[in-house]
Amino acid sequence: MQQFPDIPDEIKQLLSQGQKIDEIRLDAEGNWFHNGQPFTNKRIIDFFNKSIHITRDGTYVIHYAQFTYPIVVEDAPIFVTGARFKGFADFETVILTLSTGQEEELDVSTLHVRKGRELYCYVRDNTMLAKFKRSASFTLLDRLEETDDTFYLIIGGKKIVLEEKL
Repeated sequence: MQQFPDIPDEIKQLLSQGQKIDEIRLDAEGNWFHNGQPFTNKRIIDFFNKSIHITRDGTYVIHYAQFTYPIVVEDAPIFVTGARFKGFADFETVILTLSTGQEEELDVSTLHVRKGRELYCYVRDNTMLAKFKRSASFTLLDRLEETDDTFYLIIGGKKIVLEEKL
């Protein structure tokens, strides 16, 4: 069951009064910033990557224990940092390594392209968008095939058409 943390009332109140709070931002390449300054401490970056959640209303937050803080996500909240094939033919699956430190099996039905060329999928029971880092996308795109009007992959004996989804 997916947990949906709530933004604390005191933060909601500050925002509703037009007051600014410190901005924590995850850019389109997976880099973290605090008020425009990059985070460089790997332990903090790993903590943030592991602590990303989404509220019921779709706001991305850092959530850990009783602490919940809204963040700005420029693109995807999670990144696919590695991919490997497991099995063969119809029994083949793709195991993804995520920026959260977790691994999970790719739901090939969620695999798609955005911005004309970047590979994405959904993870965490199809609740969170994940963007493939270049090296992870190359693992899958090594199998890229095309017809006159379609690009596709064959994974697990299935033809996966790479369509652009917004």
